Amino acid sequence: MALPVYKTDVIDKVFFLRWDAPPTPEEIQAVFQKMQAAYQQHQQQPLVLVTIAGAKSAVPNSEQRRHLSNMLSDARALFSEIHVIIEGNELQHNLQRVIVSGMLIVTRTYDDQFIRVHKNADGAAGFIARRLGVDGSQVVNEARSRGVVM
Repeated sequence: MALPVYKTDVIDKVFFLRWDAPPTPEEIQAVFQKMQAAYQQHQQQPLVLVTIAGAKSAVPNSEQRRHLSNMLSDARALFSEIHVIIEGNELQHNLQRVIVSGMLIVTRTYDDQFIRVHKNADGAAGFIARRLGVDGSQVVNEARSRGVVM
């Protein structure tokens, strides 16, 4: 059996999700179930989602993008805001950013007050701090120590 292409962790009401390769529909379903469980554990209070596309992750194909878009639509009620981190060099970052932006426009979820795209997790730290009243840098550093953020 293949190892999962994702890793999740919850730190201070922040659900971290790292993709190191495009996911299968089964992996997307497993991640969505983890999101729902985290939401339930926090008394159905919306969490902040930080999702990371690893530097070596390939661009998802159209079917994978469709499944990811569906998950995003289904998960929207579980999160107060979403931060998409695209790791990698400039070319890879820009290519992935175009794909992510396209997905957000197609699913009509593009809203820079709800979903933001960053080059690294430090870009999300200030938003996490304002939303949750915690030290966003400390949350990001903890995620680094747990291997969900590079």
